[in-house]
Amino acid sequence: MTDEELKKIITELENRNEKEKAYFGFYQYGGGPDESCIKANRKGLELYAVELLKAGLESETREYEKNKVESVGLNTDWTDENGEFFFDYVELTNKDKKSKDKSFPENKETWKDKAFKIGCIGIGILLIGLTIIGFVSVLNWL
Repeated sequence: MTDEELKKIITELENRNEKEKAYFGFYQYGGGPDESCIKANRKGLELYAVELLKAGLESETREYEKNKVESVGLNTDWTDENGEFFFDYVELTNKDKKSKDKSFPENKETWKDKAFKIGCIGIGILLIGLTIIGFVSVLNWL
């Protein structure tokens, strides 16, 4: 899709949606972020999509320098002020999903993790052995 087509879609969505009638908010209904949801009507979803499309257009014009964060602010004046949390900006990147340059360090297994794993396996083997010995002892009594 070309930039002009995207700009046309953005303009059309902005013009046909009244911000006063739009409803959009992020809510957390449980104990953690994995229990979150978006509550929105169609107008709200379309206006939020417009903000993300604008960020997408902006991402093509940025120059990505190493160790520098590029971000685009989102206009969320029309979102529900009673929402549990908000996203105020988008951090842009030129990485793809299969990039070897990850944002987060890999989780490396420590000696404590290895010791815990070996301990659990050892206890499991011990319990199985004791169960077999107990079963054989019961059979000998009969």
